[in-house]
Amino acid sequence: MKILNLIHLTFAQAFYRWALREINPLHPDVPRILLRQQELSDRARRMGAA
Repeated sequence: MKILNLIHLTFAQAFYRWALREINPLHPDVPRILLRQQELSDRARRMGAA
């Protein structure tokens, strides 16, 4: 199960990095994307520490 979570985190982080490159910086969803990206990186860090 931990492997699946790691794969999910990896793909989700790659998707959000791609979305930030493609989206207009003035789009109203940018803060939400940045927040989600931060949550994913925190989750990945916790998984690595555990």
